Amino acid sequence: MLLEKKRALPLLALVGIALAILLIKLQPKVQHNPQASAVTPVSVINITRAKVRPSIRGFGVVEPDVLLSLKAEIAGKVVYVHPQLRKGAMLPANTPVVRIDDKDYQLALKQAKADLVSSQASLKELKLNWQDAKKDLQLAQKKLQLAQQEYDRMAALVKQGLASQTALDSENTKLLQTKQEVQNLSNRVSILPAQQEVLDAKIVIAQSTVETQQRNLERTEILLPFNARIDAMDVVEGQFVSAGNTLFAAQDISKVLINAQFPLDRFQVIAKGFAKYEKLLRSILMRHDSTEMFQKLGLTATVKLAGNHNGSVWQAKVERISNTLDPQTRTLGIIVSVINSYENVEPGTRPPLITGMYTEVNLHGIEQDYYPVPRSALHEQLLYLVGDGNRLQTIAVSPDHQQDQLALFSQGISEGQQLIVSDLFPAVPGMPLAPQHDAALQQQLMQWTEEMD
Repeated sequence: MLLEKKRALPLLALVGIALAILLIKLQPKVQHNPQASAVTPVSVINITRAKVRPSIRGFGVVEPDVLLSLKAEIAGKVVYVHPQLRKGAMLPANTPVVRIDDKDYQLALKQAKADLVSSQASLKELKLNWQDAKKDLQLAQKKLQLAQQEYDRMAALVKQGLASQTALDSENTKLLQTKQEVQNLSNRVSILPAQQEVLDAKIVIAQSTVETQQRNLERTEILLPFNARIDAMDVVEGQFVSAGNTLFAAQDISKVLINAQFPLDRFQVIAKGFAKYEKLLRSILMRHDSTEMFQKLGLTATVKLAGNHNGSVWQAKVERISNTLDPQTRTLGIIVSVINSYENVEPGTRPPLITGMYTEVNLHGIEQDYYPVPRSALHEQLLYLVGDGNRLQTIAVSPDHQQDQLALFSQGISEGQQLIVSDLFPAVPGMPLAPQHDAALQQQLMQWTEEMD
């Protein structure tokens, strides 16, 4: 039996192999039916070239353009303080806010005026005396001339023996007296100019004293020099103040400044548009006129409250560039100004710009040529394009600038290319696509571009 089993095993193996071959041959032949690969629908827009004003964003705190600390210029008792002179109050220009007792200064002014009148009267008297002295001198000189002639005549008669020596001596005495009179009058006339100079100096001193007392009298009433918001108050009615004592502090509300800080490397985006103005910039900088330079470059700014994306926007003027870099943040300060932020105030939506507000400042450069695309179409430094044969083409790019919803390119892409703006996953280069133009996004892209101007 064992021998029979051993002989049956090879036979069974052969039968199994034969059955397998038969089954394979009986299978129907595979029919290859090629089918088209799956096509992916995508939304696209056309890449266009546009003139765009690039802008960079910075942040800064509102500061007053003028913060005036008003001090007493004279000493005295405070007899009046404006009832609204309180911190935070707003008062118009030329409002009398503080008065100091002026009685002593009124008396001092009267005394100064009296001294001036006295000096002027003395000068007038001197001038009259001078005129009289000149006339007296002229008469004395004529008398001297006659006395000399009489003496000469008498001397001739004495020589002829027709007159006595006594008569000649008498004429000589008269001649000497007349000479003495002429000399005295000459001395008097010569001294009068010096006396007039002294009186002129006294009059100048008296006039200066009068002006000083008038100014002191004016200083007893303190007026606001501009439309102001009171920042601090240090005076009360009845208080005695000395010259130099601080009375109050006020801010000029007609203009505020913001020292906005910008990353230094971001300025390159705006600076690219300034190359063609190099000669102009040099000539302006030689005149040290930064305001004119910014105007010529078309550099402007807008201001809004930080974090308030739907709030009001204020137009600002670029005033100057800070002279130092922030050592910690490595940012550069640009000082911009806003005029009359208290106008058109709307409670709850458009407040005035007051000291300490944290603001967002957008600095806008000159127009430059760019290819603007939606930032959402940028996939980790890749753009998806519809290539030849409606197949996916991916290109590595680096935008020159990203601003709001846009990424701006000056090279790397070209006008007319179809940019894929819908999600695409997986994104396999060469995969077939069915592009569909997104007219709404194309229009939105144009609107975003126009809003940047």
